[in-house]
Amino acid sequence: MAYLIHGARGSGSGIVEAVCAELGVEYRTHDLDARNDEHRKASYGALNPHHKMPALELPDGEVLTESAAIVLTLDERHRDGAILPPPGSKARAQALRWLLFCVTELYPIVEIMDYPQRFTEAEGVDAVRGRAHEIWRARWQVLEQNVTGSPYLLAEGFCATDLYISHLSRWDLPTDWRLEHLPKVAMLADAVGDRPRLAPVYARHFPA
Repeated sequence: MAYLIHGARGSGSGIVEAVCAELGVEYRTHDLDARNDEHRKASYGALNPHHKMPALELPDGEVLTESAAIVLTLDERHRDGAILPPPGSKARAQALRWLLFCVTELYPIVEIMDYPQRFTEAEGVDAVRGRAHEIWRARWQVLEQNVTGSPYLLAEGFCATDLYISHLSRWDLPTDWRLEHLPKVAMLADAVGDRPRLAPVYARHFPA
């Protein structure tokens, strides 16, 4: 039986979709109409009470939310796919370090940039959005300085953290700015998008 990924094109569910594609496991996608807030309706709330994407239904019917939890679970279930370095290795420690940096330091800033009204009164919206953009770019530069591989994050080669970096770098980072200030990240994102199993996923989520 297949995994079922609930999400939307261009959203964080694309990371989970990319993991499944790279692993070569059977999966299906259920695209929600995020522009019309379908994910905020009660039907999706029954899967994820936090009303955020993605959610993953396992073949036995169990539901997982939180992309990092989903990725780690898929890695445990499909170790032969080596989507993350081996448990106990130095490479795995670094992969998890920067995966969680993406999840905790980058991902939350997107909501502030997109919906500053959730975090301030009307008169403060522009200031909050502007400051969030500054923090967003500064944190990307921290990540840029810690890319140790070429073209991927780690010298040991591709891993799931590269999927996070590649996906998130396509949000609110103008191409010219990314090329000038994040050349390693830009090279990584291109390399990930060109992987044979991932090219169709990126074409679906980020059409030219």
